[in-house]
Amino acid sequence: MPSWLATTMSVIAGGVLTMLAAWLADQRLNERERERRREERRERIVDRRNDFQRETMLALQVAAQQLLRNTGASLHQDSLAYRMTGKWQKQQLPDGLSQDHLRLNTEAMLLGSRVRDDEVRGLVDQLRSRVVGVSMSSSESEAERHMLAAGETQGALIQRIGQLVRGLDGTD
Repeated sequence: MPSWLATTMSVIAGGVLTMLAAWLADQRLNERERERRREERRERIVDRRNDFQRETMLALQVAAQQLLRNTGASLHQDSLAYRMTGKWQKQQLPDGLSQDHLRLNTEAMLLGSRVRDDEVRGLVDQLRSRVVGVSMSSSESEAERHMLAAGETQGALIQRIGQLVRGLDGTD
């Protein structure tokens, strides 16, 4: 084989090997770039999910507090009427108070259903049940017991939400 042919074949083979090596390097670089973009997408999804949970739980804390306050106001109205009439819970609550109670109870239910944590959902259900117990009580003392239990449940709910939010923020 003539030397010029061997040289030409060597140059061609070197060029082909260089192109092959560059192509393989590009493939590895492209795969790393695709993996980086997938990881960024996963992180954005996790961040959005955590943001949604944080905002939902913070709104739930406010709704639970307002529901308990509204229940206390309803109990106060019932107690005042009982002292005047001697009959327990036989009078209609003022429209605004009654409508707010329904709205806040529904809001707590909806927000609670969106939280991933089983304990929070259970505490919301328990709070709502105890609030209903206040309005369905057959006596003032029974209503006050339910109100006290609702307050304790609401306190546990607030604490659990605080713990979860701190966990989402990485501070707990």
